[in-house]
Amino acid sequence: MKFVLFTLFLCGFVLEINAGRGFQKPKKPRSFAGIRTVVACEGSEAHLSCANEDIFVVSAIYGRSDRMMCSYGIPDEQTKNTNCAMMANSVLQRCEGETMCTVFASSSVFGDPCVGTYKYLEVIYLCTLLLVNLVSAAALILHHNKMKFVLFTLFLCGFILEINGKSSSGACLPEEKSLVACEGTVARLHCEEGQAIYVTSATYGRTDKKTCSAGRPADQLENTECFTYAEEVGERCNGKQWCKVKASKYVFGDPCYGTYKYLEVEYICYEVPQSCPE
Repeated sequence: MKFVLFTLFLCGFVLEINAGRGFQKPKKPRSFAGIRTVVACEGSEAHLSCANEDIFVVSAIYGRSDRMMCSYGIPDEQTKNTNCAMMANSVLQRCEGETMCTVFASSSVFGDPCVGTYKYLEVIYLCTLLLVNLVSAAALILHHNKMKFVLFTLFLCGFILEINGKSSSGACLPEEKSLVACEGTVARLHCEEGQAIYVTSATYGRTDKKTCSAGRPADQLENTECFTYAEEVGERCNGKQWCKVKASKYVFGDPCYGTYKYLEVEYICYEVPQSCPE
């Protein structure tokens, strides 16, 4: 077992050299089994959740490294600085080891890496049961066959490096994104050039008291068992590079009259296959 722990430590050491938590400007987050990504525009909240498991924060960045992200309705001069990012270490302090965590995306929380630029918080995390299963598998393999353990360890190192966007193979894995649009505002889904949207989950309503709660009376936030599946988002957006959907009862219906609602969407950006030459 000590050998297993040492090997995982070695993987961690390699990880720190190649990416780790000390990097300044990460590559775009990539989807892998168990990994989750959440983006909160400045002035909104990021919600991390792992059900009955513990949150493990892979990276947390506050600032701007992309002109398109969180740019709807924002003046061009506030989105042109894409060399503006800082490590949001307080996300680790607040969220690691918790099953649920909410963080406000604000310069008052993280500091301001670029005055005058409209920023966002981008968090990549996973749930620790996945790591426990990997360690258990490594221990079992070591017990039966050391050579297989070496191969498994190489896979594990590759897995950890892939989580941090440093895959040496350069394979194109789908990018996972999520967003929340408060009632009356517009949700803007966006993928990079050569990619397309595929909506994995979309709901309209309210499932907690904190999301989109600023300035709202308490009686508009009480009903947290209020939601409807927003299938229209997938119907409108799947296969497109850009898509806008208004968070409104006129689009999705009203699952709970008198409750202030929001649209919550999770989607991936997948590579669009290139046409083969005839």
